[in-house]
Amino acid sequence: MKDIMKNSTVKTMLLALFLLGGQLFAATSRSDVKLLEASEDIKIISQQIVKDYFYLSQNTKKQEAAESLHAGVSALDEKLRLIAAATKNEDTKNVLTFLAFSRDQISETIALPYDAENGALMLDYSETLLEGAEAIANDHRYAFSKEEQMLINVKNMAYLIERITKYYMAFQVGFNDHNNVKQLRSAVGSFDDELTRLNSYGYRGDSAKNLDVINQFWPISRKFYLTLERRKLPNILYISAEHLENVIAKLELYHIKNQ
Repeated sequence: MKDIMKNSTVKTMLLALFLLGGQLFAATSRSDVKLLEASEDIKIISQQIVKDYFYLSQNTKKQEAAESLHAGVSALDEKLRLIAAATKNEDTKNVLTFLAFSRDQISETIALPYDAENGALMLDYSETLLEGAEAIANDHRYAFSKEEQMLINVKNMAYLIERITKYYMAFQVGFNDHNNVKQLRSAVGSFDDELTRLNSYGYRGDSAKNLDVINQFWPISRKFYLTLERRKLPNILYISAEHLENVIAKLELYHIKNQ
């Protein structure tokens, strides 16, 4: 009888531990998802803010770009607050300190008149935000489902469009050194790779039509990006990037719904 009771007690304890472990794992996974999503968004924002900054330096009367720039800073604030509230990871907290500093420097810099020195600083802040966001994402990665991986791929396309356009706009105002051109070309190649993955997914209906739009517009934009030394088309490529991102956002929504 004692053995039966002992075995029953052990089983009960194991079941309790299993259930508790499952709850802890689920909580950790939810936290990781939030932190990963926020860090992926910061990657996009880090490029978008500086893209808008350089575009505005050439077109100071472009109200839409000015609004986008300030909306990007506000979105960055929101994502930083989300990470601060959700994380218990000390490394993430330390990285967050640097991201908050970069955010403050960005706000100070965009309030000043544009010059080459401030432009160089904005490029540095952009890369600091990107590096920090990637570090946080790496701290909270887990085994993705197929749909989660596709969502990450689609969000990465939005980031790449912003990155490509950022370096294009920077080139137009004189930041034309070899490394910046190399970064642009590398991002174009990465976008090609992500588009290949999307084309092999098997979209249907409206999502297939959205993919067709990307396949139609990307080769044209791609050619203009890669011939940046010969053509100056900031207005066309700013609008084109915005259009591509709007279509990409529809595919992102599709994969969110499919989770």
